[in-house]
Amino acid sequence: MRSAKVTYTIRQADVAMERGRALAELADGDSINLLWTSMDSRAETGLNVVHIPVNRGLIGYRVFVIRKDRQADFDKVDNVADLRRLTAGQGLGWVDTDILLDAGLKVETSSTDTLFAMTRAGRIDYYPRGVIEAFPELEARKQADPDLAVEKRLLLKYRSDFLFYVARRDPRLAMTIERGFMAAYKDGSYMRLFDSHPYIQRALAQANLRERKVIELDNRYLSAADRKIPEEYWAQWPAIVRASAP
Repeated sequence: MRSAKVTYTIRQADVAMERGRALAELADGDSINLLWTSMDSRAETGLNVVHIPVNRGLIGYRVFVIRKDRQADFDKVDNVADLRRLTAGQGLGWVDTDILLDAGLKVETSSTDTLFAMTRAGRIDYYPRGVIEAFPELEARKQADPDLAVEKRLLLKYRSDFLFYVARRDPRLAMTIERGFMAAYKDGSYMRLFDSHPYIQRALAQANLRERKVIELDNRYLSAADRKIPEEYWAQWPAIVRASAP
């Protein structure tokens, strides 16, 4: 962490964990001490949370993974009511599932790999992914899933992003991460990285956000601290067209 002027080594946990188990380990276990996952007020209890969005809110800019031959169906979607006729897929234990359900959308849940297979088989109509997730994921799966694509004209948007959740036993680590983040914003190094990182910039170019119709949803799972995050930490896209959301 150059901006925090300390040295840490990140090591992946030996055992893969679903989100719920990882959060439980942060609270009461000793196998991990750091997790980045979607902001969720219900996940904060007893943990040390760094309330600075890792990706400037782009995880809440959701594009749809669909079958290529289904684009015509999504060309007919203009608002939430239209989207309610289709079925989304989301991961087990994700706050995104609850956000979609609160909007009256139909959602099926499963593991990440299974959701791609369900989309391919037509068991779900679309799989919303963060705009910086969808394109590299499909690129990595192009051999296994050549019939899948990113839908071309819609953007589902709600306030969300990954935060760093730190183990109950390690408040100093949370303070160090927060101090480093704030220093990186102050000296401009964070924005230089964001504006030049190929993973982010390639996805934004492919997504063509300004040409997409936005369907905006509420996220009632933001904590009071989440709602106080300064606007400077969130990406702004003033030129995008907003859809009606009855």
